[in-house]
Amino acid sequence: MIQEHNKWWEKRVLRSVDNLKLWSNNPRLDPSSKLVTVRDFVEELISDDNDEQNFLTLMRSIATRGFQSFDPVVVWQNKDKDFVVAEGNRRVMALKLLRSPDKAPLSIRKLVVNLSRMIDRDELEKIRVCVAPSYDDARWYILQRHSSASNLVRWQRLQQQRFIIDVYDAEGQDIDKTIEYTGFKRAAIIEALRYVKIRDIATRQEVTQYLTHEEKEQVYSHKINMTVLERWFGNSQVRDAWHIDFNEEGVVIKAEMSTFCFAYAKFLKLMLNKNNELGFLVNTRTIDSSFQKIFDFLPKVKSLEDANKDDIPHAGIEVNPTPAPSDTPDPIPADPTKVQDPKPEDKPKLKGDPRRRQLTDCYHEISTTSYKLKSLFKEFQKLPVFIYPNVTAASLRIFLELAVDEYIHSNDLKDRLSKYEKKGYNDLTLQQKLSTLRGEYIDVKEANKVIDQLLHVSNDYSLNTLNEYIHGSKVHKVEPQFLNRFWDMLTPLLAVLISLKEI
Repeated sequence: MIQEHNKWWEKRVLRSVDNLKLWSNNPRLDPSSKLVTVRDFVEELISDDNDEQNFLTLMRSIATRGFQSFDPVVVWQNKDKDFVVAEGNRRVMALKLLRSPDKAPLSIRKLVVNLSRMIDRDELEKIRVCVAPSYDDARWYILQRHSSASNLVRWQRLQQQRFIIDVYDAEGQDIDKTIEYTGFKRAAIIEALRYVKIRDIATRQEVTQYLTHEEKEQVYSHKINMTVLERWFGNSQVRDAWHIDFNEEGVVIKAEMSTFCFAYAKFLKLMLNKNNELGFLVNTRTIDSSFQKIFDFLPKVKSLEDANKDDIPHAGIEVNPTPAPSDTPDPIPADPTKVQDPKPEDKPKLKGDPRRRQLTDCYHEISTTSYKLKSLFKEFQKLPVFIYPNVTAASLRIFLELAVDEYIHSNDLKDRLSKYEKKGYNDLTLQQKLSTLRGEYIDVKEANKVIDQLLHVSNDYSLNTLNEYIHGSKVHKVEPQFLNRFWDMLTPLLAVLISLKEI
């Protein structure tokens, strides 16, 4: 653990601003974004109006008063010998832009250019930083700085909870090790696991399809009011009626997801809009004072068992397939709690239904010379996911690795990957194969987005989840609809790897 007697945080050394690397997993930034260039980082940071104004104020201060390093910039050295910024990313971003205004986003470039003319760029070439002995030490320092005892401007609650989850993932998803490392109470860690997942469900298309553009922006923001979500979903009556189970590993949704997402979207609308159908804003105070009125107003959520009996169509399926004109808003999706009665002959025509019985359907095919891949794919078209979710889950992980190997073999990339990773091909993990293929040997944007999701450990649809199906003991992500959505998420990548296509 941390050796306090060394007190590395009290020692500062000069380091080049241009050579400092920004931290892509900074809790202040959206973890789903792929940030590479300085411009990417700045654009993500200033996507919120308040954050943009605070950042511009910081830049003006540096330009007019110079860089005052009262609060230390903390870095650690990664395996590539780069110095990565753990604490002070905003200040380093500002310094990088003032030294190289051409890297600024277009929306603020004119201001940055004007500010850069006020400074001597050579004076900002190097700054004094604290070098943490390791990433673990840097992470420990961040925990101390952003604890409840710190006088710093607090992270938003969602940012705090995401950081807890990052530590939890780094410690092998072991709560006891996370407690030992962070000093947080068990309840705080479990709470983070539950409510970050609940918030992330709010960003899914199945929920956001019911929201306006402005509402979506609020849901995507790290400033979403987590205490309201915690107050609502922490209520046992809500959990019972919406078929939600809390456990030490987080939360399990046992509801029919289209009805759950519809009710969740309705709740978000009440929470985000003062002028709503109830006539009052849903917040922690009104949840306490008017709980039953709010609860009765929201749509009913069906259990998975009841939904299977009723055979409710998925909420995302359009009743009228006629496309909406480009100058009109998207049509409002059907209320999934109202049972539709499609003609029997229409049912086989539905594509991409997350409630489908099989992982894939007869409308898709793959092109490969691999017997295993062809056989697995045919079995995916027949195997009932609702009956064999664990078999499907394990097979999904195997299918993906076979598809990756097929792509590497057919493009004669084995030696290149081995040379890049400096180890034999058979010793490469699937994560290493995907990381190397991304961008370097796969240039399809949508496929690379899928790889980004797979490599992000806190994402539900991640390689970490797939590995758990085979190597882990957790069984909380084998719901049939979750597996179907996982397959749907993978399709752009599979289209590249094995020419998966619709026929």
